[in-house]
Amino acid sequence: MNYFPILDSIRSDSVDSRYFGLAFLYDEKGKIFGKTSNAKFYLRSMMKQIQASIISEEIIKCFKFTNQELAVMQASHSGENIHTELVRSILSKIGLNKSSLLCPVIPPLNTKGIENYSKIHNNCSGKHSMMLAYCVYNGLDIKNYNDFNHPVQLKIKEKLLNYAETDDYLSTKDGCTVPVYGIKIENIAKMFFSYYKDLKNSHLIEAYSKNPYIIGGSDNFGKRTDTKIMELNKNLFSKVGAGGFIYVYNNEEKQILMVKMAQDNNPQREIVVLEILYQLGWLQERHYDKKIYTEDNYPIGEYVLNNWKN
Repeated sequence: MNYFPILDSIRSDSVDSRYFGLAFLYDEKGKIFGKTSNAKFYLRSMMKQIQASIISEEIIKCFKFTNQELAVMQASHSGENIHTELVRSILSKIGLNKSSLLCPVIPPLNTKGIENYSKIHNNCSGKHSMMLAYCVYNGLDIKNYNDFNHPVQLKIKEKLLNYAETDDYLSTKDGCTVPVYGIKIENIAKMFFSYYKDLKNSHLIEAYSKNPYIIGGSDNFGKRTDTKIMELNKNLFSKVGAGGFIYVYNNEEKQILMVKMAQDNNPQREIVVLEILYQLGWLQERHYDKKIYTEDNYPIGEYVLNNWKN
């Protein structure tokens, strides 16, 4: 896997830090711009919309799920009250509680005002509650729903590979304990184009587009990247993934941008993706600060995006 120097931190006309990554722009015909890579990339939380696509209209009607509840099922949320109350509501509607969740107890992404936290505060608890809803509706065992061979995980894998038009994949478990898969960039693009074209996902797509704050929210540093991008342009759908991944789908242009950093450089990932969105004309302004400051806010340098197209 060959990462390239995609972003430099410049101080006194000298490179102080260099961040490596890849960026790709695709339409339905194939790649438009981007460095070549045949590597497989684990989707991590970028896979949440595909995972949620197993929730049929029948399941939604059975449990009377709201648009906000459908949104949190696809979210990497910050664990704010707006998020945790929706997860509790989903679990209540399916006759379960937080003890059924198999995601670990970890601190929420937004710890402000929170002294005690539980599995519900895990940023993947919405996804886990979605999987439990599928299990309850279909009469499946809920004790091991995170196993590779559990019917809910096999159904997700089937949908992912069908959308991606591939049987060439890697598999592992995500941090939240459920299976996740790695596929090539071109197949990731195919996967999302197929997902957005599938009319069966219209209820999920509408819920996602109308609730950008539920998709991410605010963490200890401010608004999450997904939320920020979707609030700036209603035609954009964005989802981050651990490991420095993010995609942005332009529903008007029918193009998808993917950025993969070599490491979890989330602040730098946001700078890269916002700058590229500006260069593409998908955002009309640079919605980030290029400057680098001292601890008392004196400007001493700036971030510079390197050539990402070829």
